[in-house]
Order: sequence, then structure tokens, then C-alpha cells
Amino acid sequence: EGEGAGQGTGAAGGMASVPGQEADEVSQINLFRARAAQAEDAAASEEVYMPRAPRPALLQIHNSFILAETRDGVIILDQHAAHERILYERIIAGFGGEASEGQRLLFPFTVRLTKPELEIVESVSEPLASLGFDLTPFGQGALLVQSVPSPHPYFNAEQCIREMIQELLHGSELTRSANNQNERVAMSFACKGAIRAGQKLAQEEMHELFDQLFATELPYHDIHGRPTVVRLGLGELRRKFGRT
Repeated sequence: EGEGAGQGTGAAGGMASVPGQEADEVSQINLFRARAAQAEDAAASEEVYMPRAPRPALLQIHNSFILAETRDGVIILDQHAAHERILYERIIAGFGGEASEGQRLLFPFTVRLTKPELEIVESVSEPLASLGFDLTPFGQGALLVQSVPSPHPYFNAEQCIREMIQELLHGSELTRSANNQNERVAMSFACKGAIRAGQKLAQEEMHELFDQLFATELPYHDIHGRPTVVRLGLGELRRKFGRT
């Protein structure tokens, strides 16, 4: 997958960060949210014919990064890394409970696989079912896909299934760091099923990514250990433009 390699054991839990920097970033995000809430409250108090005040606008850069203005600079979010973190924590939290209801396909499709690929699917059939996949053997060397998860509106189920099978079959630095089959499947699906770089997003979808990311336990790194957000302060921006 073109989004980058893993960084070893424990990456899904995140990497160590500078406490002061994280606290400052949290305060900036909280301020960003507070302004949005104030705008909504102000709109709610107006006459019914008045339009609602919009949330602060976000800018998508090259359909891959999302820029938000803060009190003293900007925060840039990597949309793939952020959604990967969101999905991973959601999946792990869901394991052990009832299996997720996948989206039933109006037109089920088949995926032709080799014997080793079919065997790897069988070995992780329980966590796949918990995610919402309904994969049934269909004739010689094929699976019938009747139900799939729906992590976002742009999800390509067949591509995700094929990429997951290859990663689970051959292994990757990321999946080799997993402690069990559930973690392996969660890591692989979060990586292969997340919103991809290059996907254009609507304003509300970008706001949801910010909201959901900062509701996770470890919002600052994806499951590979890469950063999900980068902060640029006004001081750094001024220096880059020669304004000391």
C-alpha cells in the first residue's frame, strides 16, 4: 500500500510525544471546536429565518491533507493517517461484542483466490465476520462476497479485500507487530480500508475527521507510528517569510 511502511512492535499504540506540545495542540483543537460551537449557538439564538452560522472553513490540500487555522498558527491533518487511527480504535473496541452488521450488497460479487489465499481467509474468518464481512466459499477457488463493512462513502470493498489478503498472507512489518489474529485483522483493515490520499472530501467530512480523531485515545499517530497532524506556529511561518 502506497501509504508507507510500518515502524515495528507497538506502533498501533502510538509513539512517544512531547507532553507540552501535545497539550498545546489539544488546547488549539479545543479552541477550534469552541469557536465552532459558539457560532452554532449564536445561529440558534437568531430568528428562525436567519441562516445558521457556518463552522470554520477547512482547506483540503491536494485531496490528501486538511488545514485548519488555530489561534497562533495552523494545524495540518493527514486524512489517511487520521482515518486509519479512527478505524483501528473503533475496530479494537468492537471486538468481543456482537459482530458488526455489514452492508448487504445488492449485487454480491466473487473474488477468485489461490489455495493459500483461501486458507488465510479461513484462518481469520471470525474477526472478518466481526468487521461485517460475509465471505462464503463459492465453487472452486472463489469467495462470494455478500456483505462488507462501510467505513466511509468511498470504500472499495473488492480492492480492500484483495489488499488485506495479500498483507495477511505475506505479512508486513505492521501485521507482524500484532499480538493476535484480531489485532492483525484490525491493523490490516484500518490501513487498507481507511480514506485514501487523493480522495476529495466535503467540508462536513473534513470536520468529522477532526472530531473523530481527537476523540480517540492516541490521536497524534497512526497505527504505523507516523504523525496524523503537524502544527505550524505563527512564529515559524513568519521566519519562513523573513518576518522576524
